[in-house]
Amino acid sequence: MRSNSEETLLSRVRRLPAELEPFRELLLANLVMIGEIPAPTFDEAARIRFLQQRFTECGLQNTSTDEVGNGVGILPGSKGGRAILLAAHADTPFPATVNHTLSLLPDHVTGPGVADNSIGLALLATLPTLLDGLDIHLESDLVLLGTTRSLGRGNLEGLRFFLEHSELPLRAGLSVEGAQLGRLHYTSRATLGGEVTVEVEEDESLPSAIAVLFDFLGALQGLPQFGEEGTELVLGVVEGGTSFKTSARHANLCFQVRSDDDRRVEAIGHEIEVLAHSLSRPDGVTVRFEVIASSRAGGLPDDHEFVRQARRVMTSLGIQPHAGCCSSAASSFAEKGVPALTLGLTRARRLNQPNETLELAPLMRGVAQLIGILMAIDGGCCD
Repeated sequence: MRSNSEETLLSRVRRLPAELEPFRELLLANLVMIGEIPAPTFDEAARIRFLQQRFTECGLQNTSTDEVGNGVGILPGSKGGRAILLAAHADTPFPATVNHTLSLLPDHVTGPGVADNSIGLALLATLPTLLDGLDIHLESDLVLLGTTRSLGRGNLEGLRFFLEHSELPLRAGLSVEGAQLGRLHYTSRATLGGEVTVEVEEDESLPSAIAVLFDFLGALQGLPQFGEEGTELVLGVVEGGTSFKTSARHANLCFQVRSDDDRRVEAIGHEIEVLAHSLSRPDGVTVRFEVIASSRAGGLPDDHEFVRQARRVMTSLGIQPHAGCCSSAASSFAEKGVPALTLGLTRARRLNQPNETLELAPLMRGVAQLIGILMAIDGGCCD
């Protein structure tokens, strides 16, 4: 049976999408301005400067950057003393050479990185104005964090650095992504993201780099651990060669190992190192293995009150929660004992392509769910 306080919260949440409509243009304006600033991983400074300007205009306290370039601002609560962290990564997988002009139409926005994660950063820039306009005043301090070095080789360094060095008493954390609506991630699997590079000298007696890479791939797939329950291999990118008539001198493979067991992933990593070394030859074949990113298993149980309350908020808005793929961000929070969730704001198509497209119709429901979950945290669901 639900308490009166929970019913009051859910009743308020159901009204939020309509109440948020007057702020749609402001959110989209911030989206366009942020989205048109290139921010490849390790080069997010321009976006962070824009975010800080917005934080300053909203009167946030302690607006600053840290040693890895994260942008932070604090919206003081009516009581303070404890804080909620709301984070969105600033980087995108697109270099500055890609045209970042966004196309804004009545029902969607298209452009590189618009869903991953320009809209998440735009929400951080807009949220203080939204809360003030909705007359929602949290008791907890709200820490807004634009993180750097999140994707790929960044390996969530920005978020991890902040959690490692912050002395704020965090009640909970929320990581906001543009897509997909219904995303409710609260656990992390043990993962290892790796890249194998094959270099072959220009000697007709030597095999093609692609052939060597295929030998590696066959041996990789044959590792016995991938037959064990809860362990899988994801093959992401294969590249190599320059022409159909020229033997490839260079080839590389990007992949991810996933498991529920940290020790199993560690053991696979050691085996991959040995395998790469065994395929190298002193006569001109070099096989190198590099770990790009990794995470440890952890997070919240399915029946944690934070997870349950988030589900209630989402379903009250007609959003079907999907646990789906785990979030590596959960690992960073779990290592510091901070209960955390990752949410998606709306639906999106063609993710990580230059014509990535963000749907606008569900967007305000996505924003409403996030505000509702902030209110639930503030009400004590993580205590």
